[in-house]
Amino acid sequence: MEMGERDLRLIEEGIITLLITWLSYLFFYQNYLLYKWHRGLPLPSKTPFLLAGLAVGLIYALYASRKLEKEFKEGEAQSFSS
Repeated sequence: MEMGERDLRLIEEGIITLLITWLSYLFFYQNYLLYKWHRGLPLPSKTPFLLAGLAVGLIYALYASRKLEKEFKEGEAQSFSS
């Protein structure tokens, strides 16, 4: 079974989305710890920062899916006109 260009682009965008989600979660949590947390206090819950990271990842996924959909529609239109 051969993978087409569309499948490879979807896999690539999925990996990028996961990386953006993970890195944004780490960024939000680290910044909170750097500016608000003090030694000796218990660590705060990671849930709000995880949700923020998921929100950023979801926003990127929606952006990427619209961009890919537009590219693939333009590619199909060009193949039909040729």
